[in-house]
Amino acid sequence: MADEPAAALQSRFHNYRLDKKAVPMAQVLSLVQYMETKGIPVEVSLADTDIDPNCSDRVSYRQRVTQLSNMVRLVGMNGRWLDSSRSVSISDYGLLGYAMMSSATLEQAVQIAVKYHRMAGAMFELEFESDDHEAVLRIEHLLPSGPVGQYVVEELFIGVAGLIGLLLGEDHIPSRILLNYEAPPYFEKYENRFRCPVIFDQIHCEYRFSIEDLRKPLAEADANTARICEESCRKLLSQMEIEEDIISRICHLLLSTPGEFPKLDAVAKKLSLGARTLRRRLNELGTSYQKILDDVRRELAIEYLQTTNLTVQEIAELLGYSEVTNFRRAFMRWVDLSPYQYRKQLSEPA
Repeated sequence: MADEPAAALQSRFHNYRLDKKAVPMAQVLSLVQYMETKGIPVEVSLADTDIDPNCSDRVSYRQRVTQLSNMVRLVGMNGRWLDSSRSVSISDYGLLGYAMMSSATLEQAVQIAVKYHRMAGAMFELEFESDDHEAVLRIEHLLPSGPVGQYVVEELFIGVAGLIGLLLGEDHIPSRILLNYEAPPYFEKYENRFRCPVIFDQIHCEYRFSIEDLRKPLAEADANTARICEESCRKLLSQMEIEEDIISRICHLLLSTPGEFPKLDAVAKKLSLGARTLRRRLNELGTSYQKILDDVRRELAIEYLQTTNLTVQEIAELLGYSEVTNFRRAFMRWVDLSPYQYRKQLSEPA
């Protein structure tokens, strides 16, 4: 039974390391500017993120999640962003945006978006399918949970609606929106914003629209530009995957032997690297072996508490802690609750 959570986490860690620098600074600054309109200065909205707003580098998923957590805490989950009338610009999506804009049809643009969406710092996997009546964009493996995850979904779907309208050169209304959480107090804002049925408590979060839209040609279609942009997207994404491959391999090693986590020297040997080389390469990627190990332990701890009946002592042993008090202390640092409080909270009625 204890092996199941480790196996379930393999794909999650393959795609997302919290310390991977993947989120464009433009997204960070956009939210900073929004917070400033609410009277919240930059140093407050970026508290505990270690983000330098004057730097052009990408930020990590961890830093972005902390920024979003600050926003939710300071502004509250009131759905105010659903009332926003902000316009969407193709430049917001960088090279990916121009690849979509120069596509022949909306369907081609959507396929490019799904294929290369991680270039835009997406904290989720995006899937696309269609039937006789509807096209479906589905979110899988969403990185943030709780209110932050909810905000990410809402912002994404607002952006999708605006982007499709921009690509088609006409007002776009989805056929329906499916969400995998219960209706919030501001649920009426959804239908006002999207102008379509919005259904809560579903299995997945999905943005659905008419199959007829997929066949529509794009006004800025240019086959040569589309080819050049997509090739550039492919090269950039390939480079990103090469950079993160070493982290994926470390996560795989750690998840395959929970409770027997090797030292850095042993991991380096398995990767056919010297320990100093491994440290340097991880530092270049904005992380360290200890941070990766902490991420794995945290996710395994949460998974064990949610899906098994293992005692806290047993979970501590599986995570390689010689003393259960050390595990409790680490878990408190991760989620601001003790393991007992976290499990008790799970069992309480919503």
